[in-house]
Formats: sequence, C-alpha cells, structure tokens
Amino acid sequence: MSKLTINTRREFLTQGLGIVGVGAALPYGLVNTAMAGPKAQEGQNVTVILQLAGGHDALSALVPFGDPEYNKLRIETRVNESEVLKMDNYAGLNPSMKGIKALFDEGAFCAIPGVGYPNTNYSHFTATDIWETAERNPTTAMFGWVGKACDSAFKGNLDPKLAIAVGAGKTPRALVGKEHPGLSFSNPDSYRYTGDRGQEARKKVFRKLNMEGKGGFSSNADFIKMTAGNANASSDMIRKMAKEYKPKVEYPNSTLGRNLKTIAALIASGLSTRIYHTQLGGFDTHSGQRLAHDRLMLQLDEAITAFYKDLKAQNQDKRVLTMTMSEFGRRVKENGSRGTDHGAASALFMFGPGVKPGIHGKHPSLTDLQGGGGGSLKHTTDYRSVYASVIDKWIGGNGEAALGAKYPHIDCIA
Repeated sequence: MSKLTINTRREFLTQGLGIVGVGAALPYGLVNTAMAGPKAQEGQNVTVILQLAGGHDALSALVPFGDPEYNKLRIETRVNESEVLKMDNYAGLNPSMKGIKALFDEGAFCAIPGVGYPNTNYSHFTATDIWETAERNPTTAMFGWVGKACDSAFKGNLDPKLAIAVGAGKTPRALVGKEHPGLSFSNPDSYRYTGDRGQEARKKVFRKLNMEGKGGFSSNADFIKMTAGNANASSDMIRKMAKEYKPKVEYPNSTLGRNLKTIAALIASGLSTRIYHTQLGGFDTHSGQRLAHDRLMLQLDEAITAFYKDLKAQNQDKRVLTMTMSEFGRRVKENGSRGTDHGAASALFMFGPGVKPGIHGKHPSLTDLQGGGGGSLKHTTDYRSVYASVIDKWIGGNGEAALGAKYPHIDCIA
C-alpha cells in the first residue's frame, strides 16, 4: 500500500480525515475543539431526518380512501378501505403502520400531504440533491439545508458533532455547512482511524501524540497530532456509548432498527448532536409494489415504534422530532408491472410528542394532475415550508437565512 504523505493542514483536512471516518473536511476553526465534548444541554431539541430513498408512493401510505378516483386509478396497488387505519373520513394509514397509528392516537404523529416543488425533477440523483440542498439548481449549491440550518442556529459553536449521519457511507449533502460540515459512519464500530483497527497498541500511539504539542500549533505536525487525537477520542466515545447502551425495548433486527437504536443510544447518553440523519431504501417500486411497499411500511413502523417507546422509557421522547423525506413521489395511475413510476408530490411524516397530530395541508387532487401517462400529483405544500417550520420552530435557527428566502410555516409543530 502506498504511503500517505500529508504536508499541510489543508491536505490533512481534505485527505487525512478520510482515514478517521469523518465524512466531510472540517473547516480550520473546528479543529481547535476536541471532538469528545461538549455534552448535550438538558432538554435541548433533537431532529432526526429519515430519508425514504427511491421515491415514496404517498397514495399507498397516506391512503385517500374517501376519494372515489383512488379506486378507479389503483387496482393492483390499492389499499382497500376495509384495510385502512383511518385518520379522518378521507385518508388513513397503510395497514402495516399499526404502531404509527397508535402514535397518532397518542398525539405524536402527523402527516403533510402533497409536499413537493414546481417542475419536479424525476432523476433520483438530481431530485435527492434538490431536497438535500433546498436549491432548485443543486449543481451550483455548496451546502445542504441542514448544514445551513446549523450555521444559522449554532453560529460560533465549533462542536463538529452537531449533525451526524448514521448508516451512511458518506456524509449526505444535506448535512454539509460552511462552519458545520457534518460527520457520518456506517455503524459505530466503523467510526475509527483505519490506523487504529481496534488494536490497543495503535490506540496508545494516537493518545501519546495527543499529549504532545499542547498550547497551540507550532507546526503542521502539531496540528495533525492534535486533530488526530481529538478525532480518535470522539470515535472512542461514540463506540462506547453505542456498545454500553441498554435499550428499554427490543428493536427489530433490520438496518433501520439498528440505526435508530444507535441514534437512541447517542441521544440518551447525552451526545451534543442536534441533528441525525438515516435512511430506509427500496422505494423505487416500479413493479410488484403492493407487497414490497407493505413490507417497507412494516419496517418503518416497527423501527419508529421501538425508537419512540425506548425514548419515552428513557425520558427523552419529548425532545426528539423525526421527519421523513423522499426525493419524489409516484405517479397516480399504475403501470403495467403492478407498480408505479416516478411522480411528483408525496406525503411527509413527522413523529414525536412535539408535533401537532393530524393531517396538515391540502390533499392533492387525483384528477387535476401534471405530466402525461399516469400523471403526477401536483404539490400543495412546498418542501421548503416544511424545512422553514422545522428550522424556526424546532432546531432554533433562522429559516429565511438558511433557505435564502422566506417560506410560510406549516402549523405542524406544537
């Protein structure tokens, strides 16, 4: 293997941190703050962003059973009225979402139908970038909406752990900010120096390096030593929190279940992180949708239900808001493969005692559609209004500053 040579601080930030498991280069100012601290303040709000990757079919999750057009347009993918877990006399939840329906009954779940934006892009990659950057032209966007929200809400707070992606191979664009670039790891054990490899002898070397050069950076070598030690301390702490955590409930043995269990561990252990990101994939349901989507809703239901039961038992639930997002929805009319193709607007879900339960916003029409073929739902709520509401009312930032424009709030947060 070739030797990694790093001569400057910039090279370390852009190359060296890749061996730490940090998903983005840290601005120079952040390295003066030890990654092992500080702890969360009592009662501080936490946001969990759950990406439903692939393009989530709203009409199979928030089912408009009260609209006669639904039964005309959906046959193979239809959720019959007798199966629907009704929220009102028009819409209800997929039958696999019994635990989430219980959260609704407890006042800890809401749905926002018709979330999207004008002139929808139907490319998975570009559409995801649009949602993650809150920019219509994401190719020129430098930062994500979460990163910009952190820059707004926590200006001057150099704690680099404010936003963490769990279960990610690399940091999502959403988390990247100017001052707060976000961290990521696929699982807690992977968040370590590759030079560490779990070997105590190597750990001691890094700890020894961290003891030298205190009181400022007299050279690039001192800079690299200190930053290496700080990052290693952070990885040790996160692995310890996850390993020693004793959940109050049993989590499902699924990727999402494991990721939410890790997030619950870090929240309950007092990590200073304010925003977490994770995802559930598989929503590109072009064929055989009914069975596949029901299974995905069951995975979502089991993991979210366990997460909030655990948080409640740990007395942490009131400070945690979880919200879903997906790059786009599905077309209204089925295709010829018992599935649905890429569409426009979709439904967004929020979980936690901090939401106002119910359905917020106008349901899209099933007859006034956009596009050809199977037609797409027209959006009735701009996704940036959702972001503005969360930033201003929950994260504690300035939505207008973070998003570059003022968007009307949705009355979905208590």
